[in-house]
Amino acid sequence: MRPFIRLWLASLYLFIMGTVSLAYTLVELLLGIMYHSLLVTSDALHGFLDAAIAYISGFGLYYASRRGRSFPWEIYRVESLLTLLSTLAILGFYTYMLATSIELNGEPTPMWMTLLLLAGGGITFLLYLWERHNYESLKLDILKADALHAKVDTVLSAVAALAVVVSNLFHLVLAEVVAVFIIYLYVLYEFSKLAKEATYGIVGALYRDDSLEEKIRNILAELGRPIDVKIRRLGSFFVVYSLVGVTPDMTIGKLHALRTKAIKTISRLHPLIVHVDIKIVPRRKEYKRGERSRRA
Repeated sequence: MRPFIRLWLASLYLFIMGTVSLAYTLVELLLGIMYHSLLVTSDALHGFLDAAIAYISGFGLYYASRRGRSFPWEIYRVESLLTLLSTLAILGFYTYMLATSIELNGEPTPMWMTLLLLAGGGITFLLYLWERHNYESLKLDILKADALHAKVDTVLSAVAALAVVVSNLFHLVLAEVVAVFIIYLYVLYEFSKLAKEATYGIVGALYRDDSLEEKIRNILAELGRPIDVKIRRLGSFFVVYSLVGVTPDMTIGKLHALRTKAIKTISRLHPLIVHVDIKIVPRRKEYKRGERSRRA
């Protein structure tokens, strides 16, 4: 399957995931507010976070599937910035809500809402199975990570439903408060991971993958001697920078043909590689340039 088709299909899956999550979350949020259930409202806010990330990642993969020579690939940094801002906004609102809405002497969430929470968990589990299947066919890490996330969300929904049962049977509203904080702590954990990855994508941090780097060097060896290879993050995607030493007797025509071939071949190594830059230096100068590159 060609890389752009894999990216397009993955973006479609994420859009569907985001839409299903958002639709159910809106219902959950409305009922949580109507029945003054902090637990159900918390679960809904977590759902908003999931939907936002799915949409942002989906748009990123969609644009990656449409990239061409004139495409401004630096725009992929916007994906990371939007991820960071959306998660920060949801986390901020969630923190404010907890600080102003916790009531240990309040009424427990109606028992029938366990069905709402369990239904949400069931939908999430089905989405997890679907994404795991999609990952096995498309082999995109972003789907694998999202599938794992959905699996954890299923467990959280079960914990929330159990807290409602305990709260009603034993008149122990504290059980719901504990469940709310468990969800909040998981959202904090999610935020820390997303913030870290988003920051890496914004600043263009180095991406370490020895296997991928070795494949790139093997491809560049046809052009000349690979002196330096760097893989940098660009949002959720990668940019490859390389420096190659070539023999002075190589003609311009052959040099251009081999460089073009190497760029195309490297771009096909991984569907998330959106740009490949190969700089050429004569072999007699390669050691001096390579030393400067490593220092940089």
